[in-house]
This record gives sequence, C-alpha cells and structure tokens, in this order.
Amino acid sequence: MTQHTSGDGAMTPVAVIGMSCRFPGAAGPARFWHNLAAGTDSVGPVPADRRPATAPPGADAARGGFVEGADAFDAAFFGVSQREARYTDPQQRLLLELAWECFEDAARPAADLRDSGWGVFVGAAADDFRARYLTGGGLDRFGHAGTARCMLANRVSHHFGLRGPSEVVDTGQSSSLAAVHRAVSSLRLGECEAALVGGVQLNLLQEVTDQIGLWGGLSPDGRCHTFDARANGYVRGEGGGCVLLKPLPAALRDGDHVYAVVRGSAVGNDGGRGGLAVPSEDAQYEAVTRALRVAGARPEDLAYVELHGSGTQVGDPVEARALGAAVGRARPAGNPLPVGSVKTNIGHLESAAGIAGFIKACLVLTHGALPPSLNFETPHPAVDPAGQGLRVVDAYEDRPFGAGELVGVTSVGMGGTNVHVVLGPAPATAEDPVPDPDQDEDTGTVWCLSGRSKEAVRDLADALLRELDRHPAGGPAAGVRAVGATLARRTHWEHRAAVVGADWAHFRDGLAKVAAGHGFAVPADWATAAGPAGAGCVRAAGDYVHAGRIPEVPSPSGGRGRHRPVPGLPTYPFQRERFPLPGPAPATAAAGSAPAAPAPVATPAPGPAPAAGPAPGSAAPAYPRSWAAAGDEGERLWATQVLLERELAAVLGGSVPDLDPEVPLTDLGVDSMTLLEFLDRLIEATGLELSETVVFDHPTISEMAACVNKEMESRHG
Repeated sequence: MTQHTSGDGAMTPVAVIGMSCRFPGAAGPARFWHNLAAGTDSVGPVPADRRPATAPPGADAARGGFVEGADAFDAAFFGVSQREARYTDPQQRLLLELAWECFEDAARPAADLRDSGWGVFVGAAADDFRARYLTGGGLDRFGHAGTARCMLANRVSHHFGLRGPSEVVDTGQSSSLAAVHRAVSSLRLGECEAALVGGVQLNLLQEVTDQIGLWGGLSPDGRCHTFDARANGYVRGEGGGCVLLKPLPAALRDGDHVYAVVRGSAVGNDGGRGGLAVPSEDAQYEAVTRALRVAGARPEDLAYVELHGSGTQVGDPVEARALGAAVGRARPAGNPLPVGSVKTNIGHLESAAGIAGFIKACLVLTHGALPPSLNFETPHPAVDPAGQGLRVVDAYEDRPFGAGELVGVTSVGMGGTNVHVVLGPAPATAEDPVPDPDQDEDTGTVWCLSGRSKEAVRDLADALLRELDRHPAGGPAAGVRAVGATLARRTHWEHRAAVVGADWAHFRDGLAKVAAGHGFAVPADWATAAGPAGAGCVRAAGDYVHAGRIPEVPSPSGGRGRHRPVPGLPTYPFQRERFPLPGPAPATAAAGSAPAAPAPVATPAPGPAPAAGPAPGSAAPAYPRSWAAAGDEGERLWATQVLLERELAAVLGGSVPDLDPEVPLTDLGVDSMTLLEFLDRLIEATGLELSETVVFDHPTISEMAACVNKEMESRHG
C-alpha cells in the first residue's frame, strides 16, 4: 500500500462515510441528534436491574447515563453459540452489532468486506465483565477469548474477515479519540484501505464507581456542569459508537456518502508537567495547535470545539486556558469561539467519551447547527470563558459551515494523554444532484427489505416507516430512488419483502403493509397509472421476493453513476436475547448488582444442556436402545444424526445457529476445542471407542453420523 498525500505534500483528508452508536437515550445517530438538538438530558437514576444490592430501599442518590439492554445480544445473527455468548464480554457483543450497523449505514455489504485490507481500531479501558467473571466462580473456556480486551477489536476483524491492523487503544478517557487518531495515521501511511473506529464503555461494577468517588471525580448531584460555577465533578455514562473512515479521494471515487472530513489530528502526553492525575495546560495547548498545523488551518478557522468538558474543578479551568491560548484569544474581538460538551447530555462515557464527541461533531457539520450544552448558567470564575475568547453554546443555533470552517474535538485521558481532532464539512462534490420528482413518478422504484426471520423484515419495515415520519417533506431529501438504492446495496437474507412506488405516500402505505405481515406491496392504481415502466418495477420486485435477484436502481436524475447512500436509515433490527451479566464473587455477594452467572462449566466438561434436551449423561442408556430398535438403516442413521445434533447443542449451551448437516462445523464457528468436547459426549452417549481424528476427518454432521452409525453396526451388528 502507498502513503496517501495530496499534491502539495500535505496528508490527504479522511472522510467519515458511516456511523452507528448506542448512547444513553439514543439507539442510533438519528435519535442521538434529535436528543442533542432538543437539549435532552439522558442522565437519570440507576436502573433497578443495575443497582447494588446494598443500596437502601428508595434511595435515589446514584445517577448515570445508561444504555438499555446491555446484557442483550443477537447471538444467532453472528453465528455465536449460546454458551460462547454467555461468557463473552457484552462490550465485544455491542461492538459486533455497532460494526454491522456502521457498515450498513455506509451501504457496504458484509460479503464485500471479507479479505479486504480494512482496519479496526477500538478505544476501550473498562474490564468490568472480566473482573467479575474471574472472581465469580463460574469459569469456562470460552471466557478466555470472551473477556480478553484485545478481542474487542479482533473479534470484529475475525467476524468480517478484515485483514488490516486490528488494535485496542487504551489511553484512559481519551481512548476512543486516540483510536480515531491511530486510524487516521494508519490510513495516511497506507497500512489499510479503510478503517472502522469504535469506542465502548459499559459500567458493570459498582466498585469502580465507588473508587472514582473516593478519588473525588464524581459530582454529588449526578450532573456534568461543564464550565459552570456549579462544576463539582462528572457523572458516569456508558455506551458505544463506531465510525467508518476512508481517504477522501477514495470515498469520492466510490460514491460514498460523506458526513464530515478529518483534516488533522494530534496526540501527546503531559510528560510529567503536573501530577499524575492533574492535567497539563501546556500539553493540551500543544495537542490543539499541532492538530491545526497538520490540518493546515489557522486558529480562526475553528468555528466550534467539542470540549472534553468533564465538569471537574481542576480539569475545566486547565482546558479553558489551553483552548483560549491556542484558539480563543486569537479570534477577533466580539467573536468568541463556541464550545460545548456532550457529557452534559449523556454523562462521561470515559473510554467511549471521545467517540461520542466525535460523532456529535460529525452531526454538527452534517446538520449545520450547534446543539445546546446543558447545565450551564453562570460561568465558573476559574474558567472565565469570555476572558479566554470562548462562549458556551447554551441554546440551539442554526450554523451552516462554509468550506473553510472547521470543528475541533478534544479528549483528555487520566495520566495525561491528550487528543485533538479537526474536522471539516463534506465537499460539495460529495453531494448528489437534487432528485427530480417527475422522473421518479414516471418510472417508480423498488425498496428491498430482508431479514433472517419474518419478524426482522416486519421490524425493518416499521422502523423505515417511523424514519419517514421524521421528515417534514415526507422522506429524506435524496428521494425515493436513493433510499431504494441504499437498501439494495445492503446484505440480503432469506426472508424478503418488496415495496413498489414512486412517491413517499406509496412507500408509506407499502411499508405499513409489510409491517403487518405482507411480503409484496404495490399501489392499488399502479397497473393503470404507472404504465410499462411500472410493470417492470413489479416484475423486478417479484424477482427479488421469490428469487433474491436485486433490482437495479436508475442513476440519479441529471447525474452519473450510482446514488450515494442515504445516511441515517434504520439498520438491521437485531432479534436480541438476554445473557445474564456475571454475578458477584461468593465472598462479596451482598455488594453485587447483577444477576448470578450460570453454573460453572469446567474444561473440558460440557456446557449446560438446552431446556428441551436431556440432562448431561442421560443419553447414554437411551441411544443404543433406540438405535437397536430402529427398523432399518435409514432410521438408525436418523437416530444417530439426532443424537449428534443434541449433544452438540448441549456443548454449546443451545442450538447451533443455521445448522446445516452438510456444512463443516468449523464453517459455522465451532472451534477445535468444542469439537473435542463434543467427541467426549459422543463417546459417553454411544459407548464407542472413537479417536480424536473422527471429528476432524468427518467435519459435517452428515459425515459424522455415517461414521458413528458404521461403528455402531460393527459393534452391535
């Protein structure tokens, strides 16, 4: 790969072409922006299922920003067994789902990514699940990879087949913005073609919160009062987010949607210029000025800065003075730099704080507006925003950004790692022509919806219907064809539905029908009103529903090539199920705040059997009798296959997702250690002496059943 530079030697800008998030109160970028623009406070009392057992009844002292369903995951979608999912850090599970949503937002089918040189960079610092798992008395061999922090990035790379760098970055609270910097550097060095950048933080241990309280970092009233006179600490938050980065020339060449463009970034450390946990003004100044220098920008080019802004009495004054020296005081008199902090909305997401601020900055540029920073009434005298040439944005402001205007994002980590990233708006060349409604009405188009179940298809239709309701004009400005083209470029599954139409009213009616269970929706007057072109749409829709052939969507009106993806459309509706978070260690059971872990499974003993199956060991007397009682060879082979499937499910703690008896088990994600556990159960159930090579020489259920059946015939005749 080659280093990406522009003609004058400066580094090539990097485009943000996809994003996803799950933040407090917001399961996706569209809802996140809605909450930001509305000034929504998503910090609240600790949910009942996350509260410590020792909390007094009715106590309401603890507050935080929490995501719903931290223990939920669509294991079957990702080919993960029940047992493996149970012992996998929910941060890994969350990142898998966020990665999929990010790729779908960019309209990149998963199959196109396999064996690509794409990289994965994840900012993370919390090991709550691992700590509780290791002390909870329920160890399992899946817990080794399931709780290793490196797997936060490597599991994503493995699942999608990405061959670029795969790294977890831990710089404390600046981890995820440092991961953005690392990804940008990797792209510019030519180490990868594109990069998925994520940040994740789930707060599962009350002891960690108690420790931060002892350190003095937490706000007694459970709010972040950034730059305000009431600043007294921060409130903890949790969540995760992902962005997809690509060199801007490649993004424009490939017709990607561009949210924003990274123009420069910098990272550095305090280097002992203060206390270990005391931030350095000089170091933060250096990070901002270096990022501007890399971007080839002047201080006055910054039109807004998303602060670290944690609301602490020490951190806020340091950040204000550093930013004032780097940017604020260089601005013209009477034109202070607007600043704000997303921590006031969702809490301090710690290792995921940087990605939250980065996504907010991208949305600020996309929507051309500055949302309010909450909890700001009276400036803190030690901060003195006005004296530093800064202005806290305390009300929603429309603010379109010109081509040369920039937005900065700052993140500061405990121990002194400071990061600053400079973003600019998408270039005008990254926009499609305004759609021509008359041309759409002449030809119509097809929307393709699919899922791994009928319920998923209905849920997607319902989500799209709600998305249309968000737009005063009836739908996204890009038009119905662009939406159809975006849906067509996603991964398609075995359950499918199609909606035919030419305007938003058609698609509203059609989506409502699909949400109600229909697989095909065509306007009532389509046959007479749409003419021959409309009949072609109906045929294409039928081909998609019945044969999976994806229809072609005509190029943009007045433009060339294909439509750019429409950003912010609902992504795949995961069918999640709950996997209990690990319980407390036996010696500290009273202090726990989560359900108990499943019964321990010692290696190489099998995992718990599914509810519908027999208890481990009970199959030993049953199978030989049922095999001997079978009427013919076909029935005996069937009995053997049923045994194999049941014992495999017992090892995996549930049925194997998409089990096909003709597909090698290793292709379904079953690893070699699981196969050996499976073999132990077969030996116990059949009484046969089977060598370890059996499960590797006969890789499918069908082949293994034939082998076991033959051994049974040799032994029992």
